[in-house]
Amino acid sequence: MFIVLLTLLPLFIPSVSAQEDCPINYGCNNTNIPNSEVEIYCGKHDTNMTGRCCIFKNTIIGLDLRYCDVKILNISQPAFSQIEILDLRDNEYEKVTTHEFINLLKLNFLYLPQHIPCPGGHFSWNITNKDHNMTSCIEQLNPCLSLNISCGDAKNAECHHLGPGTAKCICSPGYFGYKCLNNGGFPVDIFTCSVIVPTIVLSVALWFIQGRDAYRKQS
Repeated sequence: MFIVLLTLLPLFIPSVSAQEDCPINYGCNNTNIPNSEVEIYCGKHDTNMTGRCCIFKNTIIGLDLRYCDVKILNISQPAFSQIEILDLRDNEYEKVTTHEFINLLKLNFLYLPQHIPCPGGHFSWNITNKDHNMTSCIEQLNPCLSLNISCGDAKNAECHHLGPGTAKCICSPGYFGYKCLNNGGFPVDIFTCSVIVPTIVLSVALWFIQGRDAYRKQS
């Protein structure tokens, strides 16, 4: 029994370490994956795969989720924010949304099942291609620039790139409202009064009407 435990121990420890270093939440088929684009990319950085992750200088830069039964992408953990290459082929993926890729600003190589288009469309990638039973999305573009998104006056607001095909206008300090056209502090008192006063009036009116009806029924 002691010899068996010693034999199994070295096999057990690396799997725990790989899970900690590559914290994916999918039940992947861990058989050898042929033609791994992530592994090839990893080799170009003179580093090796750890589980399904390519880790370079303690940072996850690649993720291979082929054969992981992915239906909805969930890699919002900070550990995956620096990903440069992501492979989602060979999954029962019906569609992707731009929301699933928010904060993946460094993602420049995305591989999808062939029937799924690149998130954000061709305006979000320098190259979009369908071949070899996959969709390739190469070199992510900043939609603030590629779509020439206007946030109004440049001094009032700035367009921020959030991910493939996703951007948001963020007001500069001291500005708020539609296209950040309003200057100064947000009128909290006016807003509060405009919400509370009508609510109180409506409540009193409803209480008066319903209460009077109830009083008549009791009489």
